[in-house]
Amino acid sequence: MSTTTRTAVLAPGGLPGLGHAWKLRTDPLGLFASLRAHGDIVQIRIGSQRVFVVTSTELTHELFAAKYRSFDKGVAVENFRDVFGYGLLSSEGEQHRRHRLLVQPAFHRDRLADYLAIMQERISERIDGWRDGRILDARVEMSAITLAVVAKALISARVGDELAAEVQLRLPRLLDLSYRRAVNPLPILDKLPLPRNREYAALVARLHPLIDKVIADYHRGDTRHPDLLSMMLDARDADGALPDERIHDQIMTILLAGSETTATALSWTFLLLSAHPEVEARVIAEIDAVLGGRAVTFPDLARLTYTTQVVEESLRHSPPIWLITRRAIEDVRLGDHLLPRGASIMLSPYLTGHDPHLITDPDTFDPDRWSGPNISRALRRAALPFGAGPRQCIGDTFALTELTAALATILPRYHLRRQPGTTVTGRAHQTYYPGDLRLVVTARTP
Repeated sequence: MSTTTRTAVLAPGGLPGLGHAWKLRTDPLGLFASLRAHGDIVQIRIGSQRVFVVTSTELTHELFAAKYRSFDKGVAVENFRDVFGYGLLSSEGEQHRRHRLLVQPAFHRDRLADYLAIMQERISERIDGWRDGRILDARVEMSAITLAVVAKALISARVGDELAAEVQLRLPRLLDLSYRRAVNPLPILDKLPLPRNREYAALVARLHPLIDKVIADYHRGDTRHPDLLSMMLDARDADGALPDERIHDQIMTILLAGSETTATALSWTFLLLSAHPEVEARVIAEIDAVLGGRAVTFPDLARLTYTTQVVEESLRHSPPIWLITRRAIEDVRLGDHLLPRGASIMLSPYLTGHDPHLITDPDTFDPDRWSGPNISRALRRAALPFGAGPRQCIGDTFALTELTAALATILPRYHLRRQPGTTVTGRAHQTYYPGDLRLVVTARTP
């Protein structure tokens, strides 16, 4: 094992006073891609703060798996804690371990069949309102689908409908404002009564009472529902039940994170299929052969192999979660670098998923790279849309099932094509999404 200690170089191109904050806000993927040439770990500046960006896939795995105890979640979570509280996304240490164990049964494979029925029902309800020639705002429409699914799985009683509607209305703006706070070179500005700060506080304040109302309604009821909220209310371990404030945080986390990321993945997938009609034709042919015109069921998923490959490749090519932050809670060696306690770290599933050392033609959308004989260990290590290690996203299988179910439900009925004459730009904010994507609905001829 090497004992050489290397110093992470400071990336060129920083501006006086701002450092790399402007580039991080306007072209973050371009900035990150440019850092590969400067080392496995490279420093950038956000205002006066220095941040270590991990560009190496191997060191990303080392941090996520072998060294995860040496890091907490970092600045991105801190800037969003007034929204998520101490849910699974933002809790740390023993609290995170306990909460994950209590919530984990809700995401076991044996519950996926029940969730799939909810997915198919909610997706069908939404697309029943589509008409030939209609133009969809992809971000709005896909969010409506995924939020309806996760809200029903989480809160099956009608009392959750108002909360779901409010989240759908407010979430995009809330995410945009939170990202601005995360990359702000002057954090003191977030404490001032500026218009954007008042807007952010109002959005957060609107959501929390609605969640408390849902929990109170469940407490008043005499029966339990077959949903995640009931399971959390009934869950017990050696320390007893989850307090309502922690259940509140889990609801907020699952609603927001579970709807936005999957909606973004759907938007990217339909955009990629629009650009690759030969891939879409193969997906439709497989769905027709497996389903024969009926609704998708759980046993069908294992037979929709090419459809699954399309989902996997879309998540690698355009991962909704493009940026993950950590902070060293002790001096820690990562590869040949010694990171000091308190160091802020940035990692990127977009960078690892486009690692030219591990993936051939990483910018090419090629679902066949995920076919049985072609799947390599290198590809698996590079594609990290849900993170890796003990803190890998708890809802990864739920999301993969939902994405496959959406394709299997929508594509037999409709083609979705990017609106001609429009420009779609990848925007890396809180999530990486296709900005200004409009999809034209064309009813498929049986």
